[in-house]
Amino acid sequence: MARRSCAALGLACFALLAAAAGATQYKVGGDNGWAVPDAAAESFNTWAEKTSFQIGDDLLFVYPKDKDSVLLVEPADYNTCNTSSYDKQFDDGSTTFTLDRAGAFFFISGVEANCRANEKLIVMVAGGPAAAPQGSPSPTPAAPAPSSSGSGSGGGKAPPSSSSPNAPAAKNSTAKGSPHAGGGHKNGAGVTVAGFLASFVGCVAYATLAF
Repeated sequence: MARRSCAALGLACFALLAAAAGATQYKVGGDNGWAVPDAAAESFNTWAEKTSFQIGDDLLFVYPKDKDSVLLVEPADYNTCNTSSYDKQFDDGSTTFTLDRAGAFFFISGVEANCRANEKLIVMVAGGPAAAPQGSPSPTPAAPAPSSSGSGSGGGKAPPSSSSPNAPAAKNSTAKGSPHAGGGHKNGAGVTVAGFLASFVGCVAYATLAF
């Protein structure tokens, strides 16, 4: 019975650690939180462009709930700081938002003046087909090789290749005023390798003692 309990405990520990290792929580704005960035501070989009977001990661927005909020909006509303139209609104002061799909997410402050002062964020999530930058040509698919056993006069002709349509550009992924990406470290508290290993060793030790 004890051995079965230990085995179940070990499996539970492994599943928990595997789930924790697969996602990271990022605190938007670091110590300053979700607020109008200082003139000398790194903008939200500069930070986001340096961070590799994955499906399942969380964004943590911390802000005074009586003075601010977070809006998930469409690209056009992001560009114009339109706070009257949004997909989702959060105003609890400590919002955790899970990135549940690949692609772009657009966030603005619920206070229009704050949004116009660059309290706005675009997050690009990896995991899906990358959209080509606007204006860049699509690669032309290679023409299929001619059939080795041609039929009719002149042999079998390869079907004419048609040029593929331009891939859709990522909507407003380079919104007006967004700085270019640069190297740097991740902001936000994530699950570290050291923390994962320490938790795993703790589980193994507990299971061993239980034997």
